[in-house]
Amino acid sequence: MAAKNICPVCSREGLELVELPYDVPGFGTMLIITMRCPHCGFRHRDILGLRFGEPTRHEFRVKGPEDLKVRVIRSSSATIRIPELGITVEPGPMAEAFISNVEGVLERVERAAAMMARFAETPEEKAKAAEALAKIWEAREGRLKFTLIIDDPFGNSLIAPPDKGRVRVRRLTSEEVRELKTGPFVPIDIRWPGEEKRRETRVEEGGR
Repeated sequence: MAAKNICPVCSREGLELVELPYDVPGFGTMLIITMRCPHCGFRHRDILGLRFGEPTRHEFRVKGPEDLKVRVIRSSSATIRIPELGITVEPGPMAEAFISNVEGVLERVERAAAMMARFAETPEEKAKAAEALAKIWEAREGRLKFTLIIDDPFGNSLIAPPDKGRVRVRRLTSEEVRELKTGPFVPIDIRWPGEEKRRETRVEEGGR
């Protein structure tokens, strides 16, 4: 299905909007949305569930090379964490969705770490960047066990191994939701009864 709309960047008519269904075996159908402006070059892609999703955390333990092939769907509103690597990737205002696998996530993280290494100014910063890259390479080779966590305030992301029982899925608390960045989407504020406050340090990705 295609439609023409107004571009959110240049405000001219002619924004091309394409919506394609994408079936995830065992998890249902999601909608891939692609926007492109022929005038200013604006492009954006996102992924939405066909049903309303609650704020959700997906947590998957990567134990070996085979787990690197596990499918990952990350919407533009999701935050990615890999605690063992000391990595948190938050969505900025220009963040885009992607469909990949665990190795693809590591490739994206590796590119970001390599850029940080190039712009490091002090010996300490360079050493930290080199250490991070070494751990990422070890993880990509399947020699480092690690945990992949995806927090999505709109419930449009998931980790989809053949054995769904290997993924821990839980609803995020309202406090966790309030502390998440939401990328190009507006923030939401939900409160559940009987919650505890939790805080984490994060770094933004996909900013202007």
